[in-house]
Amino acid sequence: MFKQDDISYEKIFEYIKVFNEKTDELEELRKNSLENNVPIIKDDVKSFLRVYLSIAKPKKILEIGTAVGYSSIFFALNSNATVDTIEKSEEMFAKATENIKSFDLEARVRVHLGEATEVLQTIDEKYDFVFIDAAKSHYNEFYALTKEKLTENGTTIFDNILYRGFVCVDKMEVPRRKRTIYTWLNEFLDNIKVTEDKYTMLPLGDGLLVISK
Repeated sequence: MFKQDDISYEKIFEYIKVFNEKTDELEELRKNSLENNVPIIKDDVKSFLRVYLSIAKPKKILEIGTAVGYSSIFFALNSNATVDTIEKSEEMFAKATENIKSFDLEARVRVHLGEATEVLQTIDEKYDFVFIDAAKSHYNEFYALTKEKLTENGTTIFDNILYRGFVCVDKMEVPRRKRTIYTWLNEFLDNIKVTEDKYTMLPLGDGLLVISK
């Protein structure tokens, strides 16, 4: 049955997880991140992105929300792209830089320290793929700032868009402490619906919003 903290039916979700299970170079970093409660992309999201990268073959990738660099490294290992990733936490920035170096990817993955809304205004690049997993309160700003940096057929993916499924229910059913994020996300989704961009929502991980320019 549907659970409030999981947007997929449990039995189906578990089957797909086992089907997609694949040990790779990032296994140790994945385990370490989970043990230290560092949020990283979930396995089903990773499987989807691996296929997406093989089809889209992006040359330049932009990420907002580096954390320890797990997804940045994943993007680089599964494509020939260069990656610009933005992180506001000095602690996470240091860990990400160290992890990226351990994979010998410094030449292809650049970590920018600072608030994404500020850093984005200093980057003069065009990207084929943008991945956003950061402060939900800034999703509208991130969308506006990154849209102008997309190539003609570029794609943007927002992670955790369904916020444990709370976005789908009435506001009064949402715990009071989570209602602000609920409001931010619903306002963002309402804005997306009136754009001319092509978009779809996928029930992977905690929800993906895929937008094609």
